[in-house]
Amino acid sequence: MNYTRIYCGQNLEIGKVLILIQNSSKHLVNVLRKKEGSLIELFDGKGSSCTAEIISSQKKRVKVKLVEELVFQDRKGIKISLGQSLIKTEPFSFSIQKATELGVASISPLYTERTVIKLKSNSTKSRKARWQSIATHACQQCGENWLPEINEIQRLEDWAQAVKAKHKIVLYPNAETKLSSLTFDDSVAIAVGPEGDFTDSEINLLTEKDFLPVKLGERVLRADTAVISVVSAIRAMCEEF
Repeated sequence: MNYTRIYCGQNLEIGKVLILIQNSSKHLVNVLRKKEGSLIELFDGKGSSCTAEIISSQKKRVKVKLVEELVFQDRKGIKISLGQSLIKTEPFSFSIQKATELGVASISPLYTERTVIKLKSNSTKSRKARWQSIATHACQQCGENWLPEINEIQRLEDWAQAVKAKHKIVLYPNAETKLSSLTFDDSVAIAVGPEGDFTDSEINLLTEKDFLPVKLGERVLRADTAVISVVSAIRAMCEEF
């Protein structure tokens, strides 16, 4: 049976009684009208999930008891690390949502030469919290038990230097290599640029870090569209779809 899914970052253990956070409690009581005795599914964002029963349904303080053994699922498919230049708020949030639904393992917001969005140091923490919330809700909706790692905002060169993957690609409309001509396995890092794309110097930098420039056909895609397209294409090429 499909139950309402709620993220719970606490330790999940059968028979344990947990108090859900305020946002989850309000959603269950005010929006979904859940009552005492209702069953829900909790997941920890690290591969585990279990069934829990609501034993107290106060508006801001829902208590649940874990009533079934945990089920653990390994992360499925090729491991994908996404490095995306910061773009406008709504498209970037959309990218995070869809990348999460498609099972991306990590998302790294990047400062690039053509990044338009400039965040003040005191706003980066709240912005990251919002991105994490978007990813959490996406997992709740799609049935994914693994939350992606949302990394701190960093410079393109720092991410390119640090990211570990068997394959590394950068989306570049002027590339000679088509994505469809490649094969992937194990892990892949994908660099996606901002509005106006990466500069030539950034493409050179990424190439020096073993990133292969590739293109997605002849159309120039929006950054958020490119994220969905490249991740979906790689999953299909790996016969996961």
